[in-house]
Amino acid sequence: MEKKNDSKQKTAARSSRTNLIRTVFMMLLCGVFLFVPLGMQLYNIQIEQHDFYEQKAVEQQTRDTVITPARGTIYDRNLTPLAVSASVETVFIAPAEIKSDEQAELIAQGLSKLLDVDYDAVLKKTKKKNSYYETVKTKIEKELGDQVRQFIIDNKVKGIHLEADTKRYYTNGNFASHIIGFVRSDNVGAEGIEALYEPFLKGTPGRVIAAKNAKGTDMPFNYEKYYDAENGQGVVLTIDETVQHFLERHLETAMVENEVTERASGIIMNVKTGEILAMATKPDYDPNNPRTITDEQILEQMKQMSDKDKNKLLREAQLAMWRDKPVVDSYEPGSTFKIITTAIALEEKAVSLTDRFFCSGSVRVPGWPHPIGCWKHAGHGSETFAEGVQNSCNVVFVNVGQRIGAQTFYKYMEAFGFMDKTGVDLPGEAKGIVTDYATFSRNLVPVSVYAFGQTFKITAMQLITAVSAVANGGKLMEPHIVRELVDQNGTVTKTIEPKVIRQVISEETSKQVCALLESVVTEGTGKNAYVKGFRIGGKTGTGEKRDLTVEQRDGNYVVSFVGIAPADDPEIAVLVLLDHPVGKSKNLRTGGQMVAPVVGRIMADVLPYLGVQPVYSAEELSGVEVTTPSLAGMTRDAAVKLLNGKKLKYRTVGDGDKVTDQIPAKGAKIPNTAEVILYLGAVKPEGTVKVPDVNNMSAERANAAITNAGLYMEATGATSTHGTSIVAVRQSVAAGASVQRGTVIEVEFRDLNALDH
Repeated sequence: MEKKNDSKQKTAARSSRTNLIRTVFMMLLCGVFLFVPLGMQLYNIQIEQHDFYEQKAVEQQTRDTVITPARGTIYDRNLTPLAVSASVETVFIAPAEIKSDEQAELIAQGLSKLLDVDYDAVLKKTKKKNSYYETVKTKIEKELGDQVRQFIIDNKVKGIHLEADTKRYYTNGNFASHIIGFVRSDNVGAEGIEALYEPFLKGTPGRVIAAKNAKGTDMPFNYEKYYDAENGQGVVLTIDETVQHFLERHLETAMVENEVTERASGIIMNVKTGEILAMATKPDYDPNNPRTITDEQILEQMKQMSDKDKNKLLREAQLAMWRDKPVVDSYEPGSTFKIITTAIALEEKAVSLTDRFFCSGSVRVPGWPHPIGCWKHAGHGSETFAEGVQNSCNVVFVNVGQRIGAQTFYKYMEAFGFMDKTGVDLPGEAKGIVTDYATFSRNLVPVSVYAFGQTFKITAMQLITAVSAVANGGKLMEPHIVRELVDQNGTVTKTIEPKVIRQVISEETSKQVCALLESVVTEGTGKNAYVKGFRIGGKTGTGEKRDLTVEQRDGNYVVSFVGIAPADDPEIAVLVLLDHPVGKSKNLRTGGQMVAPVVGRIMADVLPYLGVQPVYSAEELSGVEVTTPSLAGMTRDAAVKLLNGKKLKYRTVGDGDKVTDQIPAKGAKIPNTAEVILYLGAVKPEGTVKVPDVNNMSAERANAAITNAGLYMEATGATSTHGTSIVAVRQSVAAGASVQRGTVIEVEFRDLNALDH
């Protein structure tokens, strides 16, 4: 029995060993069939395709964040910042880090409230589970960014992130907007200097490539790298902030006074270097909000339109608002072009200053069906060439143009740069419209009418560049508005030097023309640009719009004036254009009436600022401004001695020994012909006085009215000549206003006979 059991045990043991061997064998067999392919696959992945899968891992585990560089600052010539970049932040979400619908809803609710964005739009972005970057709002200020950070902390949410960015700010709003331009929402320049100098201003972005784990948190990784951003270069302009303010202020006033319907524009240029000191078009726009339309008429129109038509009108209005008129728009220059004709004629000795002409009011030109008229329909009669320039006589210039001849005239048109763009460093420059030489030389008509500035178009930039060449000794300069580039430390990296394109006329001719232009202001159609103490030369212009129908162009002019100063050694040229003013009757819509006074006001502000000292003639010395000294407390004799030293007249009231009060108060600027009142113990009258209305009065009558009211008059404008046509046209304080006794009222006078068409 025991043997039998032992046998059974041995049999069972053998069976177990057999089963074990079979199991091991099967396991080994399966292992070979199953794990060898797996091993081969692992070998393939880890060895053969190591680089490929490593790159995939890097891409999945790293987050590439762009570091936005600071855009370069735009400065005026004195390094006053005009366009700057400030730090802001962009809020984005990483949906892959948001683990529940409750978290997603909380994030959408919180961000929509804080950032004023659409709840549904944010919630939709949270559903993109494979994304680590969905923008919620860009360019938020730090204060708002701090609120977002507090929301993250308070609610312990994941998936909301903030990254540094920059935002462009224009420090003075609409100041110099057509020069500076603006940037798009992505910080790329869209107009003006911002667009043209984009490669220098934008800088080079930096990067942070950081390793992340599955939860989106940082982890050590040997692919993590940092690349610093390189900030953009600063652009230093040639414009002077103060000069630009003067130009813009006077253009705005001219717009209102003359009811200009199609914008006003102006340029101030250094004639010797080609530097643009100021340039503006009004109305303009705010580059901080460049797409905002402020024109009430357009906004009213849009209310009545469908969305499609509204969007079309909006786009057209924006493009028109952004147009840099002096650079991109061409126009018929009218009589301002007579400066160029004069320079050509004198250079070629086709005429002398004393050559005589006769103007009957019109002249016939072979090939033209009707007489070409002079602006003075009755004619100027017999006049020298110099008088013809002063009178802006079309008949004289028709004859002079014919004397010059088509070939020579056309050659100088090219030499003065009217066939080409000036090369000014601003985008979108046009080059005007001038006929081809074959057409120009076909008969006498083209040279006859070009001579007085009609039937062709040029840009304001072309004209002021050519006039600057006439004024500076004959050198055509390339105009420029950028002076230099600087790095973030202020080190100059590039300087734009003045560039002479060619010598067009001689210095002798230049001096002759400058003298003639000064006589236009002192004796001719430019009298209203006169400024006491400064030698100003200039030329009026009233250009027609021949591309309009006869009905449309009736009274629709571009009136202009170009001035140079000081006329004996010019430093600056000023060109102002008013496009379609309607504020006066048609016969007064001329450069002489509307624009010469504007240029005079600009010169009166700009020349002293630039350090040009006034030099008064004997006649001008009468009426020069004097600042009243502080006299109160002085003895009578000491006060009288001080006033005598300033050549000021005086009158005493009372019989005391000391001055107890005075009119006007200390520091007032009064004409040296005015009378200072000294109160010697007597009581100065209290209260205010009414300003009289001196509109249309002569200088003598206006002065009497203002003096009798207990006020002082400072005369400006056309005060160098006398006659019934010289009348007051504006006063610094409105008639009827109440002011302190002794206040100085500035009154501008204008010569109503200074016309030019």
